[in-house]
Amino acid sequence: MKIADSRIIKILDRISGAVFLFTLLVLLVKIFSSGAPALSGSVRGYQINNITAKPQKRPDTTYHDPGKTLDQWFKKTIIVQPHNEALVHLRFKTYKDLLNPVTVLFQLAYYSYYIIIVLAAFQLKMFFGNLSRNEVFTKKNTRKLFITGLLFMLIPLIKSIQNVLFIEAINGLNINDSGYSFSYSFRLVSPETIFGAMMIVFSLVFKAGTDVQQENEAFI
Repeated sequence: MKIADSRIIKILDRISGAVFLFTLLVLLVKIFSSGAPALSGSVRGYQINNITAKPQKRPDTTYHDPGKTLDQWFKKTIIVQPHNEALVHLRFKTYKDLLNPVTVLFQLAYYSYYIIIVLAAFQLKMFFGNLSRNEVFTKKNTRKLFITGLLFMLIPLIKSIQNVLFIEAINGLNINDSGYSFSYSFRLVSPETIFGAMMIVFSLVFKAGTDVQQENEAFI
């Protein structure tokens, strides 16, 4: 049986196509929608998650008995350790703020993040499309898998750059009226990194299969 006749490959081809269209739709919505409620009087709005937000208030100087605190740690039924990660809505009220150099850099990183996801989804769609046409061990498939892996590995890097520039834009424009202070720890490793590395390894397997197939065809 040819791989193109596999029901699983056909299903994966349709799913990857649907995922690509969904990611493209999300990108278009991000580009052409204002991202802020009309009543807010904003020209543009952005929502960024994984930002560390801490209330701007005086530290608690109340004395706590270390022995009692440790006792509670071991004997309590439920222990809560908040990480203070928040979804932050940033609304630009004027075009002057929106076109500030730091803000422009943030927006470039913001849209690049979604463009990379769309490109990765497109590469996977093309890969499964080739399999559905019985094109398996080819240089095109090897290249598509390798590019997909690189794109996924870029996601945490672009996300980190985006978040850092997001905070720089807020601080540079002095528009933080939230009562919170924001920070972000640069991250280069995430689940996307692991998936991307696996895709690159998978592409090397395909390259080996392609080389073997070309040797067999040359021998015949």
